[in-house]
Amino acid sequence: MPIDFIPLLSSAGLSEKARREVPRVINRLLGQTFLHQDLEADKDDYYFVHRHRDLFESMLKLSGFSLLHDDYHRIFQVVSEYSYSRARYKLDHTLMIVVLRKLYEERVEHLSLANDPVVTIGEVREEYRTITGKERILGITQYKTILNRLKAMGLIELLDGRSIDVRDGEARLQLRGSIRMILPIQSADEMEAWLRKYRTEQPEDHEEEEDDIEEAEEVGA
Repeated sequence: MPIDFIPLLSSAGLSEKARREVPRVINRLLGQTFLHQDLEADKDDYYFVHRHRDLFESMLKLSGFSLLHDDYHRIFQVVSEYSYSRARYKLDHTLMIVVLRKLYEERVEHLSLANDPVVTIGEVREEYRTITGKERILGITQYKTILNRLKAMGLIELLDGRSIDVRDGEARLQLRGSIRMILPIQSADEMEAWLRKYRTEQPEDHEEEEDDIEEAEEVGA
């Protein structure tokens, strides 16, 4: 028997227009994982979820997803409670997320920034080489593919131009708070454990990585 969600939506006190919006916003959450309060494209849906958080938590729970919220950065995240809907990344993608997470913590710790920190493409490339060794140097196309995917996920933002120029070492990237949510490391010791793992593993050891990276299923993946 199909579940009738109309009583649930009606009991939440939603207008007819808001009830029509709920399925769209849930699909958006599942498709892009994050909603940021400070992004113009996300703002309206972020506040819609914030106003009706209990409703969204209940409906997502029925499908085996959890709705998380970072109170400091004001970001909603959807995480699957089952492995079926976890995104799996190739090793180079996972390594890049680890690199960005490390750079994020270093900037926040040493510069005491209140806003999301900024790094250059050159700093990202150097940190990637430091962590992985020269055998894991990426080509221009690989860098662009990886960074574009991370941008689409909402982990980074471009500050110079509309496209990523990985040849420009001075091009700037803003590291968003979502990088902390997708790789939930709580201490310097945990970060060091991740770094030791990838320093010792050989490239052929893993075709794909899932580890503790939390993301809803990517639509069409």
